[in-house]
Amino acid sequence: SSARAAVVLDRPSQSWRVGCDPRGVIMERQPETPDGASSFSSQGRLAFEYSLKNCLWKQAAFFAERLVAERPCDETTYLLGLAYFHNQDTARAQWHLQGNRLPEARYLFAKCCFLLKHYDQAEEALTLSSSQSGGCPGDVVNGAAGLFLLGQVQEMQSRRDQALECYAKCLELCPFMWDAYERWSWLVLGSPSPSRSSTSSLAPATFSDERFAQSFASLSASGQVGLPFAHAAPGPCRGGQERPVIHGSRSPPHRSQTAPCRHDQQPPLAKGGLQSRRDRRDSNPGQSPKEGTVSGRKSSSQAAVSQGSGSDSIFAPPQAQGELSLANLFCKLGLALHAMHSFDCQQTVQQLSSLPKRHYETGYVLDLVGLCHFEAADYKKSEQAYQHAWKIEPRRMEGLEYYSSALWHLRKDVELGRLAQQCLQWDRLKPQVWCVVGNCCSLQKEHDAAIKFFKRAIQVDSSFTYAYTLCGHEFVASEKFDKAVTMYETALQADPRHYNAWWGLGNIYHRQEEHENAKHHFMKALQVNSSNAVLRCYLGMVHDALKQPLLALECFSQAALCEPQNAMAYFHKACVLMSLDRFEEALADLKKVRTMAPKEPSVHFQLGKVYMKLQKDRKALFHFNIAMDLNRDSKDYHTIKTHIERLHIRGINEADSEATPSAQASWPAQVLVPRGAGAGPSPVYPAGRPAAAPGPTGNGGGSPVATTQYGLSPPGGSRLPPDVQPQTPATVRGGVQGSGGLWSAGASGSGGGAPRSGYPAGRGAGRGGSPSWSGTPGYQPGFRI
Repeated sequence: SSARAAVVLDRPSQSWRVGCDPRGVIMERQPETPDGASSFSSQGRLAFEYSLKNCLWKQAAFFAERLVAERPCDETTYLLGLAYFHNQDTARAQWHLQGNRLPEARYLFAKCCFLLKHYDQAEEALTLSSSQSGGCPGDVVNGAAGLFLLGQVQEMQSRRDQALECYAKCLELCPFMWDAYERWSWLVLGSPSPSRSSTSSLAPATFSDERFAQSFASLSASGQVGLPFAHAAPGPCRGGQERPVIHGSRSPPHRSQTAPCRHDQQPPLAKGGLQSRRDRRDSNPGQSPKEGTVSGRKSSSQAAVSQGSGSDSIFAPPQAQGELSLANLFCKLGLALHAMHSFDCQQTVQQLSSLPKRHYETGYVLDLVGLCHFEAADYKKSEQAYQHAWKIEPRRMEGLEYYSSALWHLRKDVELGRLAQQCLQWDRLKPQVWCVVGNCCSLQKEHDAAIKFFKRAIQVDSSFTYAYTLCGHEFVASEKFDKAVTMYETALQADPRHYNAWWGLGNIYHRQEEHENAKHHFMKALQVNSSNAVLRCYLGMVHDALKQPLLALECFSQAALCEPQNAMAYFHKACVLMSLDRFEEALADLKKVRTMAPKEPSVHFQLGKVYMKLQKDRKALFHFNIAMDLNRDSKDYHTIKTHIERLHIRGINEADSEATPSAQASWPAQVLVPRGAGAGPSPVYPAGRPAAAPGPTGNGGGSPVATTQYGLSPPGGSRLPPDVQPQTPATVRGGVQGSGGLWSAGASGSGGGAPRSGYPAGRGAGRGGSPSWSGTPGYQPGFRI
């Protein structure tokens, strides 16, 4: 309610004035009246406050029990519940707070119910009736904080529209409620028909200097908050510089001769590289000693504080040019976070790069940067961002699940094992820790142990969605599809926008050749993350299996535009073009794939088929022989041999329009001779011959149409060429950097490096199926979300 309601609680020696306003509950101490009989209550209350202030929770509970025994009432019962809550005795706190009529006690009771998953009781405690709210039904206790808690309760009950409304009202009352903005930004994109252009404008409208100034001035006048360290002396901070003096709101500000600890330079990651601390300190050698140093003049932020007196000057928006206010910082972070929730990674990086260096080099911002690169499948830069965050904040747990997944993609088992050991030593009550351990076991192909640790993460936090998805991938790797489906569906119940689980379900149906179901789930995933190239590849494969080549071609073309280094998109696009008799276009795409995967036998086989259709038999024979050499130990060897025999049956066309005589003379003589068993030594190619890989194992099931169109094997044989590693979305697993895998970080276009060969480190190291080079539902382990 906008109007403040107050009640005076009389005490023998003192009284407390409890008021409710839109921002929360206010408790103001009334002037004490001298009374010797109340010395016990006053002294016990002071001892309780001292214990609470110094984090002595058990001792605070002891003094609160004495106060309740001496004078049982709502206030002393609230103090006892507060002490138990801080001491992590949530159930005891809930029991003592039952029936308490104080607004702050009802809020704390609802908080306990929320932690104990008693959502109905929490909602009942937070919602005021008409008589309690002065004739305004539907009001919530504790103002903005109560609305945020009610939104969490509604969200846990899958009433996301009501939760979205609670978060929006919370931001209207209190614009600096960042947690409410985070949840609103995520949920509003999942509403039935959100307008992303209109939702992105909420950050500038909410985080404005005027609204912040009004809100903080009101809070300061009501006495709810105060500035800590009111008279703290300046001390050293990072880098050996002095810490600026922070003054309280009730004392006149003084001029400070100190400067900020770090200069406002561009973040090192925004420039494309990482710098050491010494490089960062010395990166502005031309700065004058008078600008922002201890011996120089005061900084702009201190000048803004010294312009006025009292709390008005502190909460007023800054006037100095180039100064960053809290509202402006929230606006930039809000725009970046909303872009990240929309999976617009480029916009997110641009917004975060505009932050001052002192704010960029914090754990929260670097976590966003790492997640952004992770979603863009740039695992190398994601690893660098998380490493930088850990240097600044070594014990940070948030984001470790994605950091460990990036190491999983890069096949860095040593780094992942060291990270798992460190996390287990620090905190075993965080779900991120057990996800790190599970990823470590998964990389070692210990799928049963990985499932055990992912389930442990779910036990620690049942709302941790990513743990369900990772556990589902391990079940897929173990071919326990029924259990994997259960995990994916549970993840979607917790968060319908978790596109990783949508992909997991679609991948299972795709492998089981239930193409209509697979199409539905892939389209659901694309509704959440429309910029993911690999999701479009999967949808295109489903369209092709459903004999919809034009729709498949559109999907592969969009995937290639989203990620130009996605060789899988170009390969499948070329195969669809071949089925439409558009051989020249198919040849152009296959040449692009050959530069990215020069040792992939399926690429050379398809090139041979294209040249065969274009009556360029010598080039066709050249690529057939390369494919045969790279694929010698598999059943596809005989399929390639059959195509070579067809060339000799019809006679090799000597007139090759594109081949010059010098080029033909440079070809090895063995290339022009079909090789069979015992046909002589294998030819030597300029690119070199890779080590022989074991042939693919038959996993059953596959699309005969897709096999005849793309693949090398007959319908009854194997459908995968050996050692194939597909491109993956950010949460789809695969890729080896050390072995030059096609799907490593460098293959996404932002990691650089030499052309990728398309070989993973080994088979059986991943989770789930993959889009194979043969176009059939993948059975390659080493591909997961």
